[in-house]
Amino acid sequence: MIHETEVAGIIENSLFLIGAGFSRGAGCLTSVQMFEDLKKKIFEESSQILSPVQKETLKFLISCLKYHSEWRTMETENNFKFAPNIEELALLIRRVRNRENFLPYPITGNWADKLVQLESQYATEPESNGNLFDSLEIILKKLLKDEWLALPGNDSLDYMKPLMEFLKAYSDEAFRLDIFSLNYDTVIERFFEAEGEIPWRGFSNGQWAHIEPDQENDPGARINLYKLHGSVDWVRLADMDTWELSKLDDTRDSDGKQELSDNIDEKHNPYIIFGQGTKSFSVEPFFSMIHHFNSSLKSANKRYFFVIGYSFFDPYINNLLFNAVRGFKKLIIVNPSFAPESLFEIDDKTGWPRSDEHSFFRARYKQGCNKGDLTDFMREIQKNSFYSELPEFNFLTVSAENIEYIPLTAESFIEHFFSDRGELLKRYIDGFEVQRQDEEPF
Repeated sequence: MIHETEVAGIIENSLFLIGAGFSRGAGCLTSVQMFEDLKKKIFEESSQILSPVQKETLKFLISCLKYHSEWRTMETENNFKFAPNIEELALLIRRVRNRENFLPYPITGNWADKLVQLESQYATEPESNGNLFDSLEIILKKLLKDEWLALPGNDSLDYMKPLMEFLKAYSDEAFRLDIFSLNYDTVIERFFEAEGEIPWRGFSNGQWAHIEPDQENDPGARINLYKLHGSVDWVRLADMDTWELSKLDDTRDSDGKQELSDNIDEKHNPYIIFGQGTKSFSVEPFFSMIHHFNSSLKSANKRYFFVIGYSFFDPYINNLLFNAVRGFKKLIIVNPSFAPESLFEIDDKTGWPRSDEHSFFRARYKQGCNKGDLTDFMREIQKNSFYSELPEFNFLTVSAENIEYIPLTAESFIEHFFSDRGELLKRYIDGFEVQRQDEEPF
């Protein structure tokens, strides 16, 4: 039997960071799946979303990303496989548009003439509107919002029911679940709102307010949801204010004359930080959220960082994690397809690493492999100049002793660790707490 106060302590000591893999069970596409779907759209004759020049440009950029991924793979002596994704494409589009120097081969050199030619051709298209690369970024955001992250129905969110049942089982406890999300989708919000549990996202009456939960007006809320990179249902107005799109209906400006929805900045509809690279911004709400994330990681109370469905291809987030995971803090990676397959015993049916049910579903390593090999994989990401402009400043590794790897999907993790009032979660954390108290008795 789990004592409620013990569970409250576990939640207070834990932080949850979720990536794209968390939403895969709801039907949302991962960044690699988005990339593959975009490739299909290039060759669909019935697709009206892309013009001929836009298709030709994407074929060129995608080919360059393929080249660069293979090059990065070979640079690791073929030990780690890299594959392009939609975030990398968005980053490349932005860098080309801004004429940055950080471009992968073979775009640099004489290949740049191809880009100039495509821009000139786009300007002559009947329906061209502005810059070619601006138009591509707008199309990607539209696909994110209308197709790739669209939710088919509430039934697709049922995999989160054990989490809701867990919260209801401890309804008398005052703990709040801290969830930091790298996703743009509204999976978390849709599920919990349908259950009558509205997560705190930092908005008051639809407008961005502040990080701290509104305890006075909503003291019973159980979830703090911080979307570090924005959301498909956020927009930025011309005056730089951030709003939830659904709350702009029938909302007028301070003079009561104009609908606020008329002032949406279409470049920031939705308002998201899209594409890898530097994601440190001194504008709200992103600045407050990333600062709060870093403060939470460093807090002495937060000892267990559950990282679910995140691929670790964002060095900026990695730096914050690696810098915080010290001493007795644990980085608990939950992802069935994380890291090279060559390190693990692979399940023939799923193609994912086998997990040991009798050892809290920890990954089974091949003979001669261990958690230290995971840090080598992370180091390769941190050293790569494509993922960050200043890789020499990145934290290159985290101690293997601080890493735990559970090769489960988000759906399986929630089912196993939050069912039965969180029995497995408690026993899992108990093991670390016993070890910590043995080594630090005072």
